[in-house]
Amino acid sequence: MGEGAGKWAFRGMMHANNVISPATRFPLFARQGGGKWRSWLRRYLLLLLFVAAQFGYWWRTHGITPDFGIVPDPPGRAALHAMSFGDDEFYFRSLALMIQNAGDTYGRFSPLRYYDFSKLYLWFNLLDELDSRSNMIPSMACYYFSQTQNTPDVRYVVDYLYAHSTRDVAHNWWWLVQSIYLAMHKLHDMDLALKVAKPLVNPDVPAWAQQMTAVVYEKRGEMDDALSIMETIKKHAKEITPADLAYMRYFVEERLYRLKQLEGKAPMAPPEAIGPAPEHP
Repeated sequence: MGEGAGKWAFRGMMHANNVISPATRFPLFARQGGGKWRSWLRRYLLLLLFVAAQFGYWWRTHGITPDFGIVPDPPGRAALHAMSFGDDEFYFRSLALMIQNAGDTYGRFSPLRYYDFSKLYLWFNLLDELDSRSNMIPSMACYYFSQTQNTPDVRYVVDYLYAHSTRDVAHNWWWLVQSIYLAMHKLHDMDLALKVAKPLVNPDVPAWAQQMTAVVYEKRGEMDDALSIMETIKKHAKEITPADLAYMRYFVEERLYRLKQLEGKAPMAPPEAIGPAPEHP
């Protein structure tokens, strides 16, 4: 029997016994197929190693998140003016927007209680170096950052508004009025409220705003000082509207009557003895 006939006989026996050679079932394992497999490995082994390394790196580090921080460290005054390159207004606006969006970048949102208000206080005063007339920073501090869930941090806002306003009370008195509210109703600190209220007694400030100082004195139980403030306003105010004048007259008469009651020099009287409080604009 020839060599070819022997091979066909052998294959027939294997099929008959349901035995298939590995070379028949898996051609890549044949002598010629094995060469293709080794060639494929040589081409793509390095790629497979890089994919495996990348997967392993991700697996070990996917839970690590970068710490971007919230409020950046403020620069010094010299560095601030140097980096403005002579255009203080443009640099002021760019930094103000940065502080406004601090903590809310890269798809994150940070509650105000996580902000470092000591850094914010430095930023507020530093930006006033670039533009002390702008209302952007005091507005941001008063209406946004004062809403922090960590109430003691509101003191930084009040301190900044006081420093900002006392540089030019005639133009910035509004922020002193807002500071009184924050000190009285958020911090419940009457001493701080009195401190920020005193600069309001100024002829360049509207009469109704000056009267807030008398209100603070009265809330503290210091009636004599409250009356003294009203009398000072009446004497030195540049312009008093009829409504302001009527309110001041009512305030003085009503407090005087209350003082006499406390001293036992005036009988208890019905409210109409002094008259209703006038409507105040």
